[in-house]
Amino acid sequence: MNPALPPVAERFLRYVQIDTQSDPKSETVPSTEKQKDLGRLLAEEMRAMGVEDVEMDEYGYVFGTIPTNVLADRAARLPVIGLLAHLDTSPDEPGANVKPVIHPNYQGGVIELPGDPTVRLDPARQPALLKCIGHDLITSDGTTLLGSDDKAGVAILMQLAEDLLRNPDLPRPTLRICFTIDEEIGRGVDHLDLKKLGVDVAYTLDGSDVDTVYAETFNAAEAIIRVKGVMVHPGYAKNVMVNAVRILAEMIAALPQAEAPETTEDREGYIHPHNISAGDATSAEALFILRDFSWEGLERRKNYMRALTDLFRLRYPKAEITLDIRDQYKNMRSYIEEKDRRVLDFLFETARTMGFELGLEVIRGGTDGSRLSEMGIPTPNIFDGGHDYHSRFEWNTVQNLERSLAFTTALVGYWAEHGAR
Repeated sequence: MNPALPPVAERFLRYVQIDTQSDPKSETVPSTEKQKDLGRLLAEEMRAMGVEDVEMDEYGYVFGTIPTNVLADRAARLPVIGLLAHLDTSPDEPGANVKPVIHPNYQGGVIELPGDPTVRLDPARQPALLKCIGHDLITSDGTTLLGSDDKAGVAILMQLAEDLLRNPDLPRPTLRICFTIDEEIGRGVDHLDLKKLGVDVAYTLDGSDVDTVYAETFNAAEAIIRVKGVMVHPGYAKNVMVNAVRILAEMIAALPQAEAPETTEDREGYIHPHNISAGDATSAEALFILRDFSWEGLERRKNYMRALTDLFRLRYPKAEITLDIRDQYKNMRSYIEEKDRRVLDFLFETARTMGFELGLEVIRGGTDGSRLSEMGIPTPNIFDGGHDYHSRFEWNTVQNLERSLAFTTALVGYWAEHGAR
């Protein structure tokens, strides 16, 4: 172990080097078998440190229990707390052969990553860097993503488990640790056994930045448009060929530019053409993601896609154009407030005991907590220190990892002291 790095950072550096990218085109569970490589390692490490009831189920979910250490009469009145992070990393950038790089004592300048100097961390584009002056930055070498989303959360929870078990004076309710699969492709809890999870409330450690929590997400859906055309030799194509690629390109071009991810912020929703499958003049396919913080706004976007499809069916009657829409998750704020408001209030009370005010932000993305909250387990999201997820510009810092670990440790203690009914 590198004596210059705290254990949570050492863990993080080890875990990011294990390729766990999920695959949205796969029909298997998990979508990639390699997610289980990290899951098996975590299960082994948890058993070695004394975590109880450790198992990895058939789908790749990893579970473990840290029993409460408070007096029995109060322990019986405490909720069981779930702490979750996800194993997979985004398929948006390369995720194999991650080579983490530490940039010590960052002083605010531009950093060119050694594997690809065109990938530059620049505070002019990434102003959050300026909040980390003096920190030890962690990046990839620029040829891959880093994997802080969510191996930072994984490392923090693993280090928390070890710290709690080594220090019996740190009070805690019963904790259930769970590492999920396929979060990045919207399937994170599709096969999660809630009875096996066995918790009353939960937290995901999957949020960006520090000193910030997240309790509100988009409502989300995905849409797939498939176009089948009519193919003939281009030399004899007049009035015969129906080019599927051209039709799909026109449909994408017809999307409102003011409602794209690159033109929206805060609580503004969008329609995003996320992926175009390999196609040709005969057939082509595209995946779109639809996001809005209100359910009515999401329905409007779904109706837009339906109307767009109907319009192009009329415009190209010889083509076969189909649209499939699937709801993914709902805004979790109302579920959290209705079920157990303490799961949110205790975050802010914990921060005050530590001497700072916690920020509350919306999530312009997904989290396992969205579905879990809808399914009856209120689950806000806690910061893990990372920035610029899903890109080769992704970064975290040693100090941010330590900050998240300290906050989560204090939160567990706050529940032990104040959570009894």
